[in-house]
Amino acid sequence: MLKRAFVAGVMALSPASASAEGVKLCHIANSGFLAEGRMSAVLFDAARLVDTYDGDYAMPSRGLVDDMIHGRGAFEHVTLALVSHNHNDHFDPVGTLKHLRGNKRVHYVMPPEAFEMLNHLTEDEAARVHVVLPDWDAGPVTNQFGDVTVEAYRVSHGEGGPQNIGYRVSLDGVRIFHTGDIAADKESLTRAGLRQTEADVMLMPFWYGLNNAEQNEAILSAWQVGTMVPMHFAPMEERWMQEYGGFDMLIKHVHDQWPNSRKVLGEMACESFSAN
Repeated sequence: MLKRAFVAGVMALSPASASAEGVKLCHIANSGFLAEGRMSAVLFDAARLVDTYDGDYAMPSRGLVDDMIHGRGAFEHVTLALVSHNHNDHFDPVGTLKHLRGNKRVHYVMPPEAFEMLNHLTEDEAARVHVVLPDWDAGPVTNQFGDVTVEAYRVSHGEGGPQNIGYRVSLDGVRIFHTGDIAADKESLTRAGLRQTEADVMLMPFWYGLNNAEQNEAILSAWQVGTMVPMHFAPMEERWMQEYGGFDMLIKHVHDQWPNSRKVLGEMACESFSAN
């Protein structure tokens, strides 16, 4: 299998149709998002075709993924796709390979464990996959992809969990942080270089910090959050949600914890964000 280091790719840029108010953020499914700027667009944990979890986690519609794979419609200006870790609710090697083959301009960034799941890459496809795994104590690895700055941080998925990368993307001056699946404590986030790191938009699983004072303290120590966008909600009502009064009340409870939060939930639900 071809191995690639995390190096910047050179990509052609063309004007996009992002809102004049700033970067447009659109939900794909689960923890998948599209961030669209004036010149480029970036995907987070998005190209998923195969579901190995039997519907436990939200999947994008086949039509939407087909547009994504071929760079059509809302995905016309995607030049970069980021993968946080190799769990199927965030990463699908089948969808990723189809995306690399269907859109010759797109570059991927992912941890080694995800890369190892990609089979039968051509030299061109491998050249567009950039493998990153920051040391636990070394701070972020930073690279430039066209007009997009990517900082990759090691963020713990929990003991025994997979390699998980948190990404801070700077696009048109707006800083978006996507944590992947986070189960990190304050100390590990500090060691990873997250010390009051500025994030205009914070994409974080809804459960982290939910009724948990220690995790809330870790968030406030690691980041300066402009707007919180909770993610990773289940696709349907589940029994445990009755503790909060059901699905809708759970969402309300999560947002009530973060006064500056915004709801970006549902396939291609979009909001515009500016730098704080």
